[in-house]
Amino acid sequence: MNYTEPYIPTPGDIIPKMLTLASVNPDETVFDLGSGDGRIVIAAAKDFHARVVGVEVRRRLVIECRRRVKEMGLSHQIRIWCRNFKKVSLREADVLAMYLSSYTLNLMAPKFMKELRAGARIVNFDYSIPGWRPEREIEVTPAGWRKPHPIFLYVM
Repeated sequence: MNYTEPYIPTPGDIIPKMLTLASVNPDETVFDLGSGDGRIVIAAAKDFHARVVGVEVRRRLVIECRRRVKEMGLSHQIRIWCRNFKKVSLREADVLAMYLSSYTLNLMAPKFMKELRAGARIVNFDYSIPGWRPEREIEVTPAGWRKPHPIFLYVM
């Protein structure tokens, strides 16, 4: 499992739709696996008042994200870990909000089954978890994109 997802930022206008679909509440903890520059992390904290954990393996992106979080005064709500998300415990997650490929989601599916508690939600842009049936699926067209793309919601 040495594969690393390419860094492709989630379109900014899609993030509120993802977090709304996942019904993120202020008393919950949201994890973003492969958090990149922190756009999902920051939106979940700022707009949905959740506690958030971002997990990113690229040190440059972790440093950039931590700087943005501090500048925005969100350090009390957000933790950014520079780690391989395959090795991070997901037990405290209420919501996983991500933009990961079906390949990586398939690799992570056993971990999701083992570590996420009943009622935890997984929301992912553009790719489904192979072999899983989503609770909901919506189609969205990101600004500047030509065609709609799905957001998948799974409930454990």
